[in-house]
Amino acid sequence: MSIQGVCPVLSVPFHKNGEVDYASFESLTQWIISLGTKSVLFFGVASENIKLSDDERYELLERLLRTRAGSGLQVIASVADHSADLAVRRAKDYESMGADYINILPPTFFNPTPAQINHHISSILVSVKLPVIVQHLPQGGGVNDVGDLVTLSEKFDNLKMVKCEANPPADSIKRVHQLSNNRVETLIGWGGIHWANGAAAGAKGIQPGCSLTDLYLWAEQSLLEKNLPEFEQRLGKFLPVISEWINTIEELVAAEKFVLAQRGIIESDYCRAPTVVLTEKMKAQAFSLIELAQSTSSVGTK
Repeated sequence: MSIQGVCPVLSVPFHKNGEVDYASFESLTQWIISLGTKSVLFFGVASENIKLSDDERYELLERLLRTRAGSGLQVIASVADHSADLAVRRAKDYESMGADYINILPPTFFNPTPAQINHHISSILVSVKLPVIVQHLPQGGGVNDVGDLVTLSEKFDNLKMVKCEANPPADSIKRVHQLSNNRVETLIGWGGIHWANGAAAGAKGIQPGCSLTDLYLWAEQSLLEKNLPEFEQRLGKFLPVISEWINTIEELVAAEKFVLAQRGIIESDYCRAPTVVLTEKMKAQAFSLIELAQSTSSVGTK
């Protein structure tokens, strides 16, 4: 197995009363599958993971795994607990439930030391047999040197990928490949706004939000055809807006929900507080991207 191409981070829909809308979540999953998407990341920042209870997380993952049955969709389940003990327990649970990959968001609270972060990641790696992806998110704290992650991969052969979210990520992508002799593969996070440079540096794929997955797949077609001018032209039609939205994470989350609701994929664009109110400019941008997605749908993305 390998994670390649467009791997969206699933949103979590809520009813207007703040309760999880499980029916809309299943509809979202079905829509993602219908596009021909090969993999998804769940419980990312765009999933409002920090605003979910444990019961909700387990119920959502169970529904995701049940809904994807028979589709070939690979599910990456993210473990973001600050405590290594809790993270190990969750990783084992997700493995037993049927996830295909474990994603580790290293701890950042109160600036843990490199030794503490390595202990956290190592504890999870030794506890599961699944392939593991580790996020390198220096702007969020935690691991600052991708070299530390490559060193861990020499001891734990299930550390298969690093999600490079430095801004920009090209240097860290190249460093992972060089230090590991291409043994460890890389993905691009942070909305995929550096996709062109990241792909040129050797990244296998991207993990953006999910509301415009069809646009990302549309752009990917040109990349797969090695038509780089067309690839960059297609990216230029929507990534500048994503770059604006991602300047504030809560704005990105709210914008993703707004797009999904306006497209009729989920029922409500409700976000759990703390959240933001979208500006009229952002709403206009969202409608423009929805129109672009509709206009490119005839191209086909499967």
